[in-house]
Amino acid sequence: MDIGDSGMEKIDLSNVKALTTEICKTYFFEDPNCQQKAEEAVLEASNYENDDPVKHFTTMAILSLRYYGKTKNLIQTFILNDNASMFSLDIISRFSEFPYEHSLNPVSYDLCQLLSKDPRRCIDDLGYLSFWHNIHLYTLTYRHRGAPIDDEFVYILYSLLRNITVQYIASGDIKVAEKLGEIASEYVKKVIQEFKDMEKEKKKEDKK
Repeated sequence: MDIGDSGMEKIDLSNVKALTTEICKTYFFEDPNCQQKAEEAVLEASNYENDDPVKHFTTMAILSLRYYGKTKNLIQTFILNDNASMFSLDIISRFSEFPYEHSLNPVSYDLCQLLSKDPRRCIDDLGYLSFWHNIHLYTLTYRHRGAPIDDEFVYILYSLLRNITVQYIASGDIKVAEKLGEIASEYVKKVIQEFKDMEKEKKKEDKK
């Protein structure tokens, strides 16, 4: 039930049950009281429903601050927020088929077609994870806006993450992703070493 300007909003309790069952099964299966707590939370959350972006943003921020204020556990707060966001995106995706495909390029489709036994599922999963990578990268940029993290850097890093992700999704083998991560890391180290060598040469030239 939602107590708002327009009175009471009806809530389909069967949907609440399905939602809370999935939350408990996926994230809190060790908590015997999860179902009851989750159902109470859904009914409480219905009172926060509002399509004003300022109110929505503020509500989400306050909830995180209150949780952190009680637990003093920053890492757990971030993990729960990330899990909740991913769960929400997953739920949203069920209402709109493949909503993240706009984040993919033709190469992504080709990789799924060539490497995956289930290209349709590969494209769906890749689109979702690419969308999520995008959110994280721009969050990183915002947090470190004083550092030289520009749009081009974010785009290149995003492309790398997407490639590693599609290789993993298509192959189903985490070792493939780990190998690609090692290759990328070695390449970056070599680039940095080249810069160091350039600096040494520059200092030698300056001394002459």
